[in-house]
Amino acid sequence: MADFKFIEAEQLDTHLVRSGGLKLVHFGSSLVTSCNFMRRSLSIISPEFQNHLQMIEVELQLSQVEVVQRFQVRSLPTILIFDGVQVVERLERILLPAELRQFLQDTVSFHAVPEILPKPEEPGPPSQI
Repeated sequence: MADFKFIEAEQLDTHLVRSGGLKLVHFGSSLVTSCNFMRRSLSIISPEFQNHLQMIEVELQLSQVEVVQRFQVRSLPTILIFDGVQVVERLERILLPAELRQFLQDTVSFHAVPEILPKPEEPGPPSQI
């Protein structure tokens, strides 16, 4: 299983600023059955994305109004994909592991920074025979 970072909701802004790359943030609650289902789905497919997507789990209490408003969490579970501090994708429904895998594959392929390709070699001066 890929490494999940479990952080407090109040620490999320700081974490987003400090770490680079794509980050998946799962806002959930252990009291909500659908959140537990999404957590299991993420744990099943997370090894496939460990080199492309940092996984973060935030246990959200609905009394944390500032966090709910800041990230516009309208339902649980909510998954946000961040590139830096900017939300680039939002998922507010439950998906089966295969559907979630496809969503994440599409997201990573669209938003990931391409590898830096080496420049083609410049042709040298014409050889004299």
